[in-house]
Amino acid sequence: MRIGTNISAIISNNALQRSQSALSTSIERLSSGYKLNTSKDDPAGMAISEKMRSQIRGLEQSENNATDGVSVLNTAEGALEEIQAMLSRMKELTVQAANDVNSDGERQAVQDELDNINKEIDRISEQTEFNTQSLISGNLSRRVYSDHAGVNQLECSDGFVAGNYGIVITEDARQAVAVGENTIQMTDADKISADQAGVISVNGYGIEVKEGDDLNTIMNSLVEGVNKTGGRAFTIAPDAVCDTAGNGTACAGYLPQTSYSGNSLVIMTNQFGSDQKLTIECDNVKLAGLLGIDSAAYDGGFTVDGSDVKADFAKETVDGVEKRIGFEDSAIISTKGTKITINDVNNKTFVTDVPGNISGTVYDDSFGAKIDGKSQVTSKKDTNVIQEVTDVGTMSVHIGANENQVIILDIPEVSTYTLGTEYINVMTSYTSQQAIATVDEAVSKANAVRSKIGAYANRFDHTINNLQSSNQNLTSALSTMTDTDMAEEMTEYTSQTVLTQAATSILSQANQRPAEVLQILQ
Repeated sequence: MRIGTNISAIISNNALQRSQSALSTSIERLSSGYKLNTSKDDPAGMAISEKMRSQIRGLEQSENNATDGVSVLNTAEGALEEIQAMLSRMKELTVQAANDVNSDGERQAVQDELDNINKEIDRISEQTEFNTQSLISGNLSRRVYSDHAGVNQLECSDGFVAGNYGIVITEDARQAVAVGENTIQMTDADKISADQAGVISVNGYGIEVKEGDDLNTIMNSLVEGVNKTGGRAFTIAPDAVCDTAGNGTACAGYLPQTSYSGNSLVIMTNQFGSDQKLTIECDNVKLAGLLGIDSAAYDGGFTVDGSDVKADFAKETVDGVEKRIGFEDSAIISTKGTKITINDVNNKTFVTDVPGNISGTVYDDSFGAKIDGKSQVTSKKDTNVIQEVTDVGTMSVHIGANENQVIILDIPEVSTYTLGTEYINVMTSYTSQQAIATVDEAVSKANAVRSKIGAYANRFDHTINNLQSSNQNLTSALSTMTDTDMAEEMTEYTSQTVLTQAATSILSQANQRPAEVLQILQ
């Protein structure tokens, strides 16, 4: 027996220390509710759990982001719902105006309401915002840049990847343009006599010229009347040549004169395309002769037509092979007015609006040169137009916990320009019929945008459900990894408590053993 070293006490103390350490750990787990409180509890488990915790926090914020995305879509759809209601009213008004029982005054009342509806559509387009971001003004659509000023992209489907896309303009679009076959025979001092008074009709809209009217009065009446029918009237110098490259498209390439006498009268539509026409009639031969539009007094007058832009695919040579720039060989091209539409497989649509002077087409508008009412081309230049499609401009809604987990919102512009109602006119029977078709097309375009927004909204509903499910499952996994199993831990706690008590008792007895040596010494 030894008293220098109490091996039994050391053994008992070590057992006590282990039991107390295990008991402390158990108490910490029971009191905190977590079985991972420090990294020493499970280094690998702690690293995994913290990564999962970060992921869960990200998912929770992503759910909030997705909810914000739904709010954006709801705001945009609310605006579109009102625009559709206004388009429905437009449909009603255009059908009403197309009825020839209406007088010019009644058609003017309808036109005034249509003009105000257009203004409200544009106001809604510009001012519909979410957190200061405009939603349906084109602010959230893909940016497409052109190498020619004035070229606008109206539609670019998601299927078109970022890159360059080329079209070649072979002939510009044209308004319906009527140029007097002779110059105006009145002077500023002349006045209309009783036998010269009459009515000049533009697409059925009558412009009255009264006895005593002078040239300025007549031209003012013509300018005002033609403006009401969706066109413009002015005079040009004799033998003036159309030069779209120099004067643009506002006046069909002509330079308007500030005086009337001795110049030629021009009447034109504002809009471009083969569906644009002008029928000019005059019920008085003398009046027609004075204004230089002699043919208007014979055989129901004369009619002139506009023409559509002509275009093809731009091409480039790559490794000795000629191929289209950007577009697939399966794509087809069509035109209407100044708009060029390219359709490809998988419902891919590419719509570009080009000004009427891109290729600098020059026209001969003289009566002798017109064929079937259309102005003849005297010169033109094929012009390539390159459109650069980008991936910027859209709204990116982050719906995941990790990088680049986003939904891209591409909401096209909805305005009178993109809907095509910008120049809607019902002042004549002809333009009223056109207006009905225009509104029908506008309704289809608005429906397409609203359907796209609805599809986004449904996608967000599924996204939110998925985020909630992922959050739930990850949280459950994290709980399994980090949370204390109270029943199991209480069993451990009880066991360690008993062991601690036992070790304490034994240590006490072990400390008494050296005293037994005294009995030997006695």
